[in-house]
Amino acid sequence: MATFRKRGKKWEYRIRYVDPITGQKAEHSKGGFGTKNEAEYAAAEAYIDVKDGAVSKKPNILFRDYADSWFEDYKRSVKETSLRSRQTYLNALKNTFGQLRLKKLTYKLYQKKLNELSERYKRNSLITLNQVAQMIAKQAVKDGYFKANPIADIKIPHYDDSDEKIEFWEAVDIQKFRDYCQHSISKKRRKSSYYITLEKQRDLALFYLLMYGGLRIGEACALYLNDYYPLTKEVNISKTLGSSASNQLKNSYKIFPPKSKSAYRTNPLPEIAYKQLENWIKLRNEYVGLFPLVFQESHFLFCKKDGSPMTPRDVREKFKVIIKNARLTKITLHGLRHTYTALQIQAGTDPKSLQMLLGHSNVKTTLDIYAHITGDKRRETISQFDKMLKQLDGGAKAGQAPKSEKSNT
Repeated sequence: MATFRKRGKKWEYRIRYVDPITGQKAEHSKGGFGTKNEAEYAAAEAYIDVKDGAVSKKPNILFRDYADSWFEDYKRSVKETSLRSRQTYLNALKNTFGQLRLKKLTYKLYQKKLNELSERYKRNSLITLNQVAQMIAKQAVKDGYFKANPIADIKIPHYDDSDEKIEFWEAVDIQKFRDYCQHSISKKRRKSSYYITLEKQRDLALFYLLMYGGLRIGEACALYLNDYYPLTKEVNISKTLGSSASNQLKNSYKIFPPKSKSAYRTNPLPEIAYKQLENWIKLRNEYVGLFPLVFQESHFLFCKKDGSPMTPRDVREKFKVIIKNARLTKITLHGLRHTYTALQIQAGTDPKSLQMLLGHSNVKTTLDIYAHITGDKRRETISQFDKMLKQLDGGAKAGQAPKSEKSNT
């Protein structure tokens, strides 16, 4: 049933119906129509929406409230390890749109806000933020708030290539890092502090798996003792250690399946990596024997005093200290994985083989990194190519027969 009334110069409709979802009697009203005919037409459309349960939604719901409602359903369908990242970008969207009504979300407004956010976020982060916004908008269409996605085909703002450089170490930083770590290990300590020497051996073995084995930090922290195959000098990657909690406290970490099916892999290790790893495995029993009162039996390869695994947060903090003290080029732990990629490229590894070593589900991801890392190398290549051509040209001129004088005929 619909009723209509004029409020000032505008018309309003009010419909009464039985909510198809709850079975309860409900009302829905909307005003601002220029004529009664317009109000009648809108009321007829609203009746159609009633059948789909759309009108039972809150017509004036805030974007932030709807986003929270979406997230409650979304988090039941994804891995816990993905939630922390999604939650971060969701909060950014909620802060950006503040008290905006969901129905007021438009292409123009969203593009304007996205342009503003590009001043604070790197390109990849902004792309992920937009993916979250798109998921929310698509669900809002399904829930009847929009006839079509109002922010579809949005344009990611242009970024200067220099802002998107992939971080990795060149040979000089790699050597400085190794020298610093070896110096820390060989440093004389009191007998009561001997465990620190052992922990530095452990940490270096883990760092080497990232830089010379191509593992992600969560994959390295999740390794068990039997994941290393001493006969073939390979490491089996079949799980990851992660946390869905924003605080990433120790007890929030859990073992999860790898990031994707392609992340299941067995990577061969170069000599420098497997020797350090085997050295740590020999020292591990000595290390845990120093803490008989707190250590609990553990299968983790990189364990702490109590047998619990080293967490990504633990390793990040240690890495930051090394970078600061050794005055190294600042990169993230993931930058060590990119360093592995750069080393493989220098060794002549083709992209498809590199994809399998890195555990990428899509070769495009590998090719994008490949292109970034080889960007500077291309200038070196053309320089060498140019030099070679000049040498060839010079050789040709040196062996060229002198021009003969024209004969009179």
